[in-house]
Amino acid sequence: MFGMPVVLPPARLTRLAIFTLTGATALSVAACGASHTTSNTGQPPTAAGPTSSAATSSPSASANGKAWVNGMIASVSGDAIQVTQQSGNATVDFSPSTKISEVTPAQLTDVTAGSCVAVHPTRDSADSGGAITAQFVRVSPAVDGKCQEPKHPAGANAKHRGVSGTVASVAGNTMTINATDADGNSSQSNVTVTDTTKYTKQTATDAEALGQGKCIAARGTKDDSGTLQATAISVQQADNGTCAQPGGRHHQH
Repeated sequence: MFGMPVVLPPARLTRLAIFTLTGATALSVAACGASHTTSNTGQPPTAAGPTSSAATSSPSASANGKAWVNGMIASVSGDAIQVTQQSGNATVDFSPSTKISEVTPAQLTDVTAGSCVAVHPTRDSADSGGAITAQFVRVSPAVDGKCQEPKHPAGANAKHRGVSGTVASVAGNTMTINATDADGNSSQSNVTVTDTTKYTKQTATDAEALGQGKCIAARGTKDDSGTLQATAISVQQADNGTCAQPGGRHHQH
């Protein structure tokens, strides 16, 4: 009885084939739609992106599982930080393994050979794709003798998105920066600074730097409750009671 094969009539085979093809097509469309949706929902803490007028308690997230919170610290209790964002409130949890850094004002003399920099160009120089003039310069120490690799390829096209790398030299108002992308391609860029260039420096710190009223940019993963489990946190003083939000806007506490 159990060894006899079951033979379906041709009509049932046709209906089964149509049903299977239809179901597979529906799943494929749904998967594509989900991929398209999630790939545009998240931005890194330092990246400009759209803001939402609807309040939400969940951090922004991306398809790779990473999430971010940007805003002002409302309170710190134990290992939990309550953050006021433009899009609503969020909770950030940290642990002893969370990397915490603080951003403070700096000046050109803080830019020295061997230090790591991230340069945001002025609008005019970014649009021209030629010589780079710095609008903002972020200085940070090297980690294990290396600077964080830029997320874009080295070369002319990268100039539109700024320059990140190791300072080779500083002469007058010109910085020479060496960069190596993820593919191992090297480039060297000359960056001009002016009297209006703004400087900040980022240094490692601990939980003592987390205080009410400071601005926070946290990165990590979101748990089932919507809390961000932070792997990295950067804090800095508010600018006249406001914090820069994604998209360049400011949020007042």
